[in-house]
Amino acid sequence: MKRAYGVAGVLTIGAAALALAVNGHPSPFGFDVAVTRALQRMPFLTVPMGIVSAPGNSVVGQSVAVVLICALMAKAGWRREGTALLTVAVGEFLLNALLKLIFHRPRPTEADVHVFNAVSGFSFPSGHVMFYTAFYGGLFLFAATKLSAGAVRTTVMAVCAMLVGLVGMSRMYLGAHWASDVTAAYSLGAAWLLVAGGPLWRSTRDAESLSDSN
Repeated sequence: MKRAYGVAGVLTIGAAALALAVNGHPSPFGFDVAVTRALQRMPFLTVPMGIVSAPGNSVVGQSVAVVLICALMAKAGWRREGTALLTVAVGEFLLNALLKLIFHRPRPTEADVHVFNAVSGFSFPSGHVMFYTAFYGGLFLFAATKLSAGAVRTTVMAVCAMLVGLVGMSRMYLGAHWASDVTAAYSLGAAWLLVAGGPLWRSTRDAESLSDSN
C-alpha cells in the first residue's frame, strides 16, 4: 500500500505543477490547440469518440451506473469492494467540482478548434477523464485481481480499459477539453483511486491486517 501512496503522491505533484501553469495561463497552451487540431483532422473518429464519451455525458446517468454496479458488487458478496468503489466515485466527483470552481478555466471555443457540442461549466480538469479513470479504472483493478478467469472478467476488463484509454482522446477530439485538462485529470483520477480504492485490489487478508495494525 505504501507503494500505491507513493505513486499517488508523484501523480498529484505532477497534476499540481500543471494546475499552477494553468492558473497563470488560463488561455490554451500552444500544444493544447495543436493536439486537438491534429485529432480533428481524422473525421472517421467522430462516431467512436462520441460513443466513448456518452457514458459520462449525464450526471444522472453516471450516478445510476455507480449505484447499480456497486450494489451488484455488494449483492455478489463484494461489500467492502463495492463500498470502496462508491467512495472513489463520490470523492472524485466532489474533487473535480472543487477544482473547476478554483481554476475557472474556459472551455475550448470555435475560435481555436471545432466544438462538436458546446458544454457549459469550466474546463480544468476534465470531469469525464477523472470519473472514467477513478471509477472504471477501479472496476478494472477489481476484475483483474478478484474475479475468476472467464468471460465476465475478460469483458469487464476490456470495456473498462477501452473507456479509460480512449476518454481523454474523445474529450479533446470533441472540443470539450484541452490536452492539459485531460493530462491533469488522468493524474488526479489515478491518484485518488490509489489512495481511496485499496480494497478493490488488495486481498481480504491484507485488508484485515491493515485494519488490525491501525
